[in-house]
Amino acid sequence: MGSDDWVFASVLEISTAVREGKISALEVTNAALERIEATDHSIRAFRHVDVEGARAAALELDTARRSGVSLGALAGVPIAVKENVPVNGLPREVGSLVRRGERSDSDALAVGRLRSAHGIIIGMTCMPEYGHIGLGHSPLGPATRNPWSMSHTPGGSSSGSAAAVASGQAALALGTDGGGSIRIPSACCGVVGHKPTLGRVPHAPLRAGFAPMSHLGPIGRSVGDVAMMLDVIAAQDHRDPASFPSEGVCYAEISQESRSEGRIGWAPQLGTTTVDDDVLKVCGSAVEALVANGYTVVDIDPFLDDWTDAWAILFDVMMASLVAERLSDIYRLSEPSLIARVEHGLGVDAIEIAKAEATRRDVWAAFHRIYEQFDVDVVVTPALLDPPLPVDPQTGVIDEPEAWSDRWFMHMYPANLTGQPAASVPVGTTVDGLPVGLQVMGSRFADGKVIRFASAVERCINWLGTRPDFD
Repeated sequence: MGSDDWVFASVLEISTAVREGKISALEVTNAALERIEATDHSIRAFRHVDVEGARAAALELDTARRSGVSLGALAGVPIAVKENVPVNGLPREVGSLVRRGERSDSDALAVGRLRSAHGIIIGMTCMPEYGHIGLGHSPLGPATRNPWSMSHTPGGSSSGSAAAVASGQAALALGTDGGGSIRIPSACCGVVGHKPTLGRVPHAPLRAGFAPMSHLGPIGRSVGDVAMMLDVIAAQDHRDPASFPSEGVCYAEISQESRSEGRIGWAPQLGTTTVDDDVLKVCGSAVEALVANGYTVVDIDPFLDDWTDAWAILFDVMMASLVAERLSDIYRLSEPSLIARVEHGLGVDAIEIAKAEATRRDVWAAFHRIYEQFDVDVVVTPALLDPPLPVDPQTGVIDEPEAWSDRWFMHMYPANLTGQPAASVPVGTTVDGLPVGLQVMGSRFADGKVIRFASAVERCINWLGTRPDFD
């Protein structure tokens, strides 16, 4: 395999080849770093590339293999980390001028587990300021671009993570999701993103300010890749009081199952807002493919009419809490759309928070009824209500981002409110060649079931190996 083959190789292919000595971890790492050097001037996925650290880790891994050390599941796999997740010694600027120059002095638990599995951390990926919007620009530098179209957003807030994986700069990426921030960019960039059950992956030492709605999770080019990363990072740690014991399954093995059985609830929309016709057509074709492959699909009428305001209240209150000690700098240096969220959060009273929590319970109850009433294993929906949004071709920025802050990813919010697992799986492209994602949602704790059905979707629509042509 040439270097271009390795940058688009699967996680299993890379880790197996490194463990067997067919290729060195350093060669794989250099291939990723060369890919970043050749493409990131246009994609702008990375805030910081840790060239020296990545090569040092790869050399150490190669030395360990030659000495007979048994290597981990992610041996030699290049991994990108979203810049709000602590990585020891690397910048943690969260897309904000307010945090410019800050560095982490320790690894997040998930990052430590990736290192223990012998994955190679290659750098920190870009995100919008404090993750407050589902788009790809921030005040810190040029906007992240969608590898499928420089004139459309890559989504956010794990913008750089999804773009890096889609463009072959990294095999895996670690993202966070407080309102769709793993699934939105995964849908926009044609990759797989899994938001685990809240607590499946410990969110420590910090919960990113969005507790209890923020989740850490994997982004990859296939369900199998994502499953391998989830196997590594999912386990209880009491430093995160929301974390819980392992599900007791191997997600990688589940992703390889080929059985075609199960009941799927198909919800073309989860409320009163209409889904774009082109998006709905692509997702509908994927659902038809599932039926053709033996799955039972049950149509579910729109439900959950009123949850967006509740999500916004809880999200914005947590955002205001996160930046409360830096308010003067936020007002001086931050984007108007972030300031608007902070001001909204500051203005919410205790009664409104209590009502939002009551709505959260109602959303939980609505999903519980769906699973019981229709006896379905998972609920699937279009991941986004629209294709990736157009941006200025020169700047990569969308006009009036606040106008799009709630509508186009409304299907994301319920899984953050309930904590249930949800994944976005690419299922095709629009007539304009833009990726479309299908969201697979499961009941709480049922990450294995979501992985199984997401893999079924991937298998039925034959997306694997599809990638953008932007070189």
